[in-house]
Amino acid sequence: MWGKTPSAFIFDLDGTLYIGNQAIEGAADTIKWVRDSGAKIKFVTNNPRHSRKFYSDKLVSMGIQATVEEIVTSAQLTALYLKDHPEYGKLYVIGEEQLFQELWAEGLPITDDDHADTVIVSFDTTLTYAKLLTGYKALLKGAHFIATNPDTVCPTPDGGLVDAGAIIAALEVATGRKVETVIGKPSKLLGELLLADFKVPPDQCMIVGDRLNTDIRLGKQAGMMTGWINPLKPTDIPDELKPDFIFHSIAELPSVFIKNSKQKA
Repeated sequence: MWGKTPSAFIFDLDGTLYIGNQAIEGAADTIKWVRDSGAKIKFVTNNPRHSRKFYSDKLVSMGIQATVEEIVTSAQLTALYLKDHPEYGKLYVIGEEQLFQELWAEGLPITDDDHADTVIVSFDTTLTYAKLLTGYKALLKGAHFIATNPDTVCPTPDGGLVDAGAIIAALEVATGRKVETVIGKPSKLLGELLLADFKVPPDQCMIVGDRLNTDIRLGKQAGMMTGWINPLKPTDIPDELKPDFIFHSIAELPSVFIKNSKQKA
């Protein structure tokens, strides 16, 4: 279907280039191939718990070249979005230190009680009943309800960590409300920001990831090429989420374009 190598690539991190602290076989070679092709790169993670430098250093330690400027996190995006939307007012945050750091860096007002104008739900391994209850009370009083990311589980070698999506679901059930805005993948906002930064048309950009509902949905909504990493036999895939390519692993990506290029020669 596609022959020419894309002008830009967006790579998911957890589950695509590495799991835990272990690089997936072929990840470093694939990123090198992309760079050698002259394509631009962004590494995009819905995980808001760490800084862009943390992710850059982590990739480099695995032999994968990555600069801080190429990293995009949902915490960073959330802070930038809220800075541009002052109507969200005082924020009550269910999240970890890095999210607070991003919000403080943009001068955003944060409160520790339920008299908040907005409740932000994020991946939070320090979650307590008190945090959940304060968020619940603020939402009952009419606070806006937004989230950094929708993931229910963050992949790890031992089976995963309960992620923001599960906390969102708990508050939705308790309040009878639905989350209003999700900032990270698969939001259209993110797709627009990435394409504007790349300065390439959507059909010249490819997103590669292991999640249909975040990575592939983002690409489909933005009109990008999509590559799904699925080491198992694919199950039934909804038509609106059918990827352009299905890879057993990230190592297979270069061969698709090399093969197509040779066939067209």
